Amino acid sequence: MAQPTRMSQSLGTLFRRLCSSQTNPLLGVPIPKNAGATTKEPPKTAIAHFKHLPVSPKKLRIVANLVPRLYWKEAMAQMEFCRKNIAVMVKNCVDSAVGNACAQGLDRSRLIVESAVVNKGSYYKKPDFKAKMKSGIIKKKFSHLRITVREVDEKELQRTRYHRRWVQAHEMLKQPWAERVQQLPRYRPIPGYDPTGSYEDDPPMTT
Repeated sequence: MAQPTRMSQSLGTLFRRLCSSQTNPLLGVPIPKNAGATTKEPPKTAIAHFKHLPVSPKKLRIVANLVPRLYWKEAMAQMEFCRKNIAVMVKNCVDSAVGNACAQGLDRSRLIVESAVVNKGSYYKKPDFKAKMKSGIIKKKFSHLRITVREVDEKELQRTRYHRRWVQAHEMLKQPWAERVQQLPRYRPIPGYDPTGSYEDDPPMTT
């Protein structure tokens, strides 16, 4: 195929500049704007990166797949009670993403975890000594974790999993402590303890 000449390139550049203006270059009339067209706002997201985590991508991906499409408080609660050791780093990464979202001016009460991406990091080799004077090589792998949180509307937030329990907890925390205890059947009051911070009968300090 023949390559375009300089003349055709210059004509194409001139035509694009004329078409980008608000006036039709052929008729000399203003170009009507489409009233029905609406500009789509970019998604309000925040990202947190944790790099060089001391775990293989295969093991980290099992834990990281538990948090997408969850309310951010529910995602942190799931990681809090997860029995995998690396769940602590996933929880901290979610917390860091929420902090970045608050720094950008997003509403933290309407944030959900959009995605959790695990990538392969670096690795190093070390010897694996075996019987009969044999040896092998062990690869110690590292991983990278990227958590993305997104601000959504109320309808999409209510459709997330386990979101209702956080609504109930928020409404319960608005009540005074005396009324809140009545809704906790397993709660046993501790003698001399006041959750408001005042202690009526403080025990004497012993040395």
